[in-house]
Amino acid sequence: LNFKFEEKHMQKKLIALAIAGLVSAPAFAQSNVTIYGLVDMGVAYRSDNAAAGVGSKTSIDSGIANGNRLGFRGTEDLGNGLKAGFVLEQGFYVDQGTGRGDGMVSRQSYLSLGGGFGTVLAGRVYTFQDQLRGTFDPFGNGTVGQVGNVYAAEVRLNNTVAYVSPNFSGFTVKAAYSTEMGDNQIGASGAYMGSGEGTTNEKRGNDGDTTVFAISPMYQNGPLTVALNYHQAEEKDITDYELKNWDLGASYDFGVAKLAAMYGNRQAEALGVDTMDRDQWMVGVTVPVGAAGAVLASWTQAEDDELGGAEARQWALGYTHALSKRTGLYAVYADIKNDAGNTGVKLGAAVGDASNGGEGYQEGFQVGLRHSF
Repeated sequence: LNFKFEEKHMQKKLIALAIAGLVSAPAFAQSNVTIYGLVDMGVAYRSDNAAAGVGSKTSIDSGIANGNRLGFRGTEDLGNGLKAGFVLEQGFYVDQGTGRGDGMVSRQSYLSLGGGFGTVLAGRVYTFQDQLRGTFDPFGNGTVGQVGNVYAAEVRLNNTVAYVSPNFSGFTVKAAYSTEMGDNQIGASGAYMGSGEGTTNEKRGNDGDTTVFAISPMYQNGPLTVALNYHQAEEKDITDYELKNWDLGASYDFGVAKLAAMYGNRQAEALGVDTMDRDQWMVGVTVPVGAAGAVLASWTQAEDDELGGAEARQWALGYTHALSKRTGLYAVYADIKNDAGNTGVKLGAAVGDASNGGEGYQEGFQVGLRHSF
């Protein structure tokens, strides 16, 4: 009798475990983590340094067209239309075998919750202005031809909460607020210069913390893309630094060529004194060549009235060729002219790229190979 009771009891346990497995299996199937990355290597030649007596430079560099990265992206379906997600992305230098010096997952790191209402995320993210530049720059924010050599912007924001709306017939809106952006996010000469807080967290009393509010609507419909960005940064107590920045970009793909343009203005003050009034703009074109190639060209210019009309101008020409969906070659040349205004001060624009600074050089040529996985 005891044997029969134990047998029946065991059968009930097995049935319960089987039912539990059937119920929980879909939940496991709805969760996933993706490992992804990009490796970019090339040769760079730079010359015409703004400093007298500095010779030309040839280097083997990585992260030229795109920053090298290793990332983890995960999502989980929570049911009822809700999804949780995360991105953890680390940058590194292939030519040196080292990681970025500003943090373990310093390219991006955030947690998100999305649904029919849109997506809310919190962490370290790209600024909307940098995303706008990448959308309209023919060189995609990379190589010596990048618009960011002259067109100043902040690149990333720490300690940020952001919202991305659903897509309403091609129209979307993004908004963000940072309690402390960090001061290592300079994307070009004339960008935000902080008070030395680096990538640290918010400080006691928030003294010296720089808060940022940003909003960016975008409309995409077939070959047409139009986007606007506005952001405002304010540093508390130390210098009372305040920056107001807006940008407008548009592109239209005619098939035989894609035309793009951007225009923006940056105004800043510190201790009640105006320090920047900078107009900056770019026009660019992408021309397909066959099924795999494209010719890229752009003209970028910036002028700062607070520096007596100091001006920087860059023209760039390049070619990209896709060897596959994940691997491609590129070759780019760019030249910059820095002219001092009435104050004798120059903007100091230089031919940097996605990962490497221009170091005062005003002329550059690069060839390279990039591979994504």
